[in-house]
Amino acid sequence: MIKLIVEYLSRLMEALHLAVYSYIKPAAPHRFSTKFRDLESTIFTVTSSLDIYGQVFTAGLDISTGKETLYSAGIGRFFYSSLAKSYRRLGARAHQALNLVLIPFTLSTAYSLKQQPFLGSFRKIFFTILDVDNPKDITALVDGIRQFYGAGSTALLERGLTSSRLATEKPSIGDILSILGSKIKDIQYVLNRMDYIIEIGLEIGRIAAEGVELNDITTRAFLKLARFECERLSSIVDFSQKTLYELDRELTREGVDLSYLVTPLTLALTLSNYLGGK
Repeated sequence: MIKLIVEYLSRLMEALHLAVYSYIKPAAPHRFSTKFRDLESTIFTVTSSLDIYGQVFTAGLDISTGKETLYSAGIGRFFYSSLAKSYRRLGARAHQALNLVLIPFTLSTAYSLKQQPFLGSFRKIFFTILDVDNPKDITALVDGIRQFYGAGSTALLERGLTSSRLATEKPSIGDILSILGSKIKDIQYVLNRMDYIIEIGLEIGRIAAEGVELNDITTRAFLKLARFECERLSSIVDFSQKTLYELDRELTREGVDLSYLVTPLTLALTLSNYLGGK
């Protein structure tokens, strides 16, 4: 079990590092960016909660063998703890959307390692997690958002999600994340386009197996993810660094911000390790 956990955490951090520091990704963080200079906070958001992800991964394995269930594993506690740890490390600089997405993602990945086929199992368990409406989990999730995630807390407040409404309406994890997604693009993209993220993960895995350089793969994967978000990136055919740099400067001047695509890009890169060629 320890080997599987270490392997997953290593792959996750490698994927996050590539998603942030790879070659030019127009209007998003990259190693040459003149706009996005605080790249470290994205990495530190996850490293500060890395022990929690190890616990989540263990829970996923336990659920797959019947030792735990989705309702007994303490998913809400994992949400709360990851948000708290990242906030204590970074304060308002923490990219908490990453935590909120990576908890169900990590649980789904671990669970699916013991199932066949991986792809079908991953998709099914991911959306099943979103349907969990255990009051203890929801309370912990909402408390974590209110205490440690300013943008998320504002989204909940604007929706009028009080404690009494939680008790009477009994929302699911997916319901809470959907409320946040109305304001937070990372979350909205993942909820609406997980199947597409999986598709990109499959493609990354196939191309990587052919020996293509990972930074180039990452840039092209980003452009595919961006096709829904930016019309000028939807039909690009010239992938030279010069062209991408010019696009980066133009889009940045116009105020276009695609930094939120780092989250789905990280998921696709991580999944590629488990989906390559399958």
